[in-house]
Amino acid sequence: MPIYEYECRSCGHQFEQLVLPQSAPPACPACQSQDLERMLSMFAVNSETTRKLALDAGRRQAAKIRRDKAHAEHEEFHHHHH
Repeated sequence: MPIYEYECRSCGHQFEQLVLPQSAPPACPACQSQDLERMLSMFAVNSETTRKLALDAGRRQAAKIRRDKAHAEHEEFHHHHH
């Protein structure tokens, strides 16, 4: 099924839309404008490998956010207590 990604030129909202041959032209769900730009999108591939890679990347990103937050809290603590 063709699902396309669009960006509204009027308000900048990005969204996905299922577009069938008999469908009316898509409109922005935020402002109803039909002044849309179809964006290039990646193919969605779902396999055990891609799920594992996505999960690993998410875990790495979460760990980085935790480290950055802990560092910021440490810096703030020392800045206010000296």
